[in-house]
Amino acid sequence: MGKGCKSVFKVFLVEDEIVVREGLRNNILWEQYGFTYAGDASDGEMALPMIRELRPDLLITDIKMPFMDGLALSELVHKELPKTKIVIISGYDDFSYAQQAIRMGVEQYLLKPITKDKIVQVLLELQQKMEAEVQQEEYLQQFQREAQAYETFSRRRFFEQIVNGDLSVSEIYETAQEMDVNINAQAYNIVFFSLSGAGHKGSMPDAYTDALAGVQDRVTQFFESHNELLLFRWNLTTYAVLVKGGQNDVAAHTQACIDGMQGICQAAGGEIDYYMACGTPVTRISALPACFMEANRIISYRHICPEVHILSEACIDDFRKPESTLADTGECVVDPALIRNFLSDGDEEEIDNFVDQLLRYVGEDTVKSLLFSRYFTMTICFAAAEYVESLGYDPDALLTPELRSMSQSARPDTAKACVHALLKQALELRDRESKKQKRDLLVQTVAYIDEHYADDSISLNKVAKEVNISPNYLSAVFSQEEGQTFVEYLTYKRISEAKRLLLHTDKRSNEVAFAVGYKDPHYFSFVFKKTTGFSPREYRRRGVQ
Repeated sequence: MGKGCKSVFKVFLVEDEIVVREGLRNNILWEQYGFTYAGDASDGEMALPMIRELRPDLLITDIKMPFMDGLALSELVHKELPKTKIVIISGYDDFSYAQQAIRMGVEQYLLKPITKDKIVQVLLELQQKMEAEVQQEEYLQQFQREAQAYETFSRRRFFEQIVNGDLSVSEIYETAQEMDVNINAQAYNIVFFSLSGAGHKGSMPDAYTDALAGVQDRVTQFFESHNELLLFRWNLTTYAVLVKGGQNDVAAHTQACIDGMQGICQAAGGEIDYYMACGTPVTRISALPACFMEANRIISYRHICPEVHILSEACIDDFRKPESTLADTGECVVDPALIRNFLSDGDEEEIDNFVDQLLRYVGEDTVKSLLFSRYFTMTICFAAAEYVESLGYDPDALLTPELRSMSQSARPDTAKACVHALLKQALELRDRESKKQKRDLLVQTVAYIDEHYADDSISLNKVAKEVNISPNYLSAVFSQEEGQTFVEYLTYKRISEAKRLLLHTDKRSNEVAFAVGYKDPHYFSFVFKKTTGFSPREYRRRGVQ
């Protein structure tokens, strides 16, 4: 229902007197007062299944009827459809009936005879009240969409605690309830996916493109429309999806998630790089850590198989060994491009997986060779040195005397530790450079928001385009570095200025709304109260600082 459009509410009538029932049905111009006549019944027993199916917004019921009276019906409807308004009509001026009706949350208790004018008056009052509630619900949904459009730290932290096994099952459900995250299901799975512009170098800022921004918008819409998929950010470039479902359909939900995401990415042509991987479904939420480890390990195969977008265990098994060999031994040659690819996009937590994949790739017998151990460590060393030099560092920043000595004297039993140390040092240098770029990026972003928060068209996409960064990357960096989301910061700036204007100027509330970037004064009032606990008028009257 768009703003400014009047809602049309369904009304259902239960009345055993046919004359009264037909009189109300035929003599009230329901549409004129914002209602549509959805149906009627002669008693509560007949009415209940119809009400459950039609889910009316307003129930008008007589109190004394055969089989099931109006109070019993009202009690059931109030429990099952708490948003349905109830009006009771009665020929009995009995205070005890009215008391019971009030306890059940009945809106009106009307005594017969019921005049047309009286019904019209009630309809007009209820229509106004229900319209206001619909608008408040729309504002709440808009507020929640804005707050959740990009990940919050609490949501990300919650997911980390689940997959790391830091919470008991009862704590998981308690936290989920507090955060209004529905995790109830019979079975679960985890899907990892990453999105970036074609040719993007992992931890470095991903430049803004309309194609990437469009894909990220469609991805957000995709997850908003699938309640069985819960989206969490894992790191700057990777998301994790918690898939929920029954034991018989969680696998189908998992595949639908992968297919849907792949379809969105493929529609962008060659302008998007993406990778996806999933775990094996589990039937206990306490088993998610194992599922997570499996999915996380599989998606790390992207460093070995960069041309494969949907990754699986079979990717490594099917990946052919290179034809080129070491001349003297016939052992496999490690492609330095794989090393550079990992250094541009990998994380420290993935080092061991990556090294294991490389060694598995060349074969167990090859790994035991002293010659290969020296060759392997030197290949990693040269590729890492070349990579850090491309970032502007002197290669000596990577090759400390200790690492140089380790790489030159590597043996089969020490090669893996040496390679781990080399890759870790290279990633630390990469992240140091990345941090500088993030800092400069945030300075630009915050300055732009501070200057343009009053623009009602400001958005993450607009700011991202202004600073030439992908919206996804900007969202992640902003949350990571600022401790709040883009929307939370923008709202904070707007409400802070609104407070100042309310206390130190004579501007009316709607003028304040426009001045701080809200084109809908009613929505501004909603956000202001949601944020401060006071309406703008109350805030001004109290003089709260």
